[in-house]
Amino acid sequence: LTNFDKSVRICDLYIAKYKILVNNSLSKPGLCFIIIPTEVFKRLSSIPYRNNLHFNLRRYLKAQLIAIPGAIPVQIILEDTILGTKKSLQDLSMQAWNFVVANYYKSGATPWTLTMKDKHTCFIGVSFHKVHNSENNLVRSSIAQAFNFEGKGIVFIGKPFEWDVKKMNTPAPHLTYEYAKNLISQVIEEYKVFNRNIPPNRVVIHKTTDFWNSSINANYAEVEGLKDGIRHVLGEDIVIDLVTIKSSNIKLLRRDGKYPVIRGTMLPLDQQTGVLYTTGYIPYYETFPGVHIPHPLDVSIYEGESTLRNVCDEIMALTKLNFNNCNYYDSLPITIRFAQKVGEIIQYADEDAKLPNKYYFYM
Repeated sequence: LTNFDKSVRICDLYIAKYKILVNNSLSKPGLCFIIIPTEVFKRLSSIPYRNNLHFNLRRYLKAQLIAIPGAIPVQIILEDTILGTKKSLQDLSMQAWNFVVANYYKSGATPWTLTMKDKHTCFIGVSFHKVHNSENNLVRSSIAQAFNFEGKGIVFIGKPFEWDVKKMNTPAPHLTYEYAKNLISQVIEEYKVFNRNIPPNRVVIHKTTDFWNSSINANYAEVEGLKDGIRHVLGEDIVIDLVTIKSSNIKLLRRDGKYPVIRGTMLPLDQQTGVLYTTGYIPYYETFPGVHIPHPLDVSIYEGESTLRNVCDEIMALTKLNFNNCNYYDSLPITIRFAQKVGEIIQYADEDAKLPNKYYFYM
């Protein structure tokens, strides 16, 4: 057997037992823990695959498990972690905190919430990933994630579409009017149900690439599609902010002190664009809790009614809603950060798989 075949067969064993647990338990559990032996993980966790790709056992296993009807959240644990022999930069207390908080969230609870005055804003992150199980390298799929102020989120995976980098002269995919409208309409509809049938009065969309409207490219009028889709569900009175968040090349320095720029520093370049430090020195702790030089973000309001200060305040708040680690903050808001995790999992899902919309399934 090849290493690939061995990996798949091992996953099949886990899947078979998982199905028994989900379908035949007298009292259905709310969470499933799966322990992967050290030798299995060392040899088969990541192996070369077709088209210069690597097959990831953990991501494949999780993608197959969450697609099973009646699936429950899964926590995959390495044997080394249980035995306390895993080499890690984190001490045992941090590992324990990560483990407890993540599984508390997976059980449907809320570890903490934001103290935001406006509790009726829906924060949405739109991102893209390549469909690796397709023979066509042009195929992409969209991921839209919606969160409320409590950090509770849903995931909506859009239909695959083609994006020709050479033809379009940019590697960043954009959406057609109809695709954008249908995607955002379905996200808002699901969000309303998820949010106890309370519709938002404001929608903020975060994107890591520029927004295109009909004047830039008539075939990819995603701005008009997003706005029309939101208003189709929520009406004309809804407030909409379209925000681009990118890595910045601008660096700021402190005049005094041995530590870097204070976390939360914002340099406005004009009324709609600015540089924001989501990492950096924290006065409360009198230190910078990091090992790398803080890297700022470029924040740009493409269109909206909110001020740059308010948009940046919300981004700062959303960096503290990553329940998947115990760090004081994340460098990116959850609207952007979680997209990477979701994309890692769904690229291993079958094309016709019906995946759950709750984010904690992908953690």
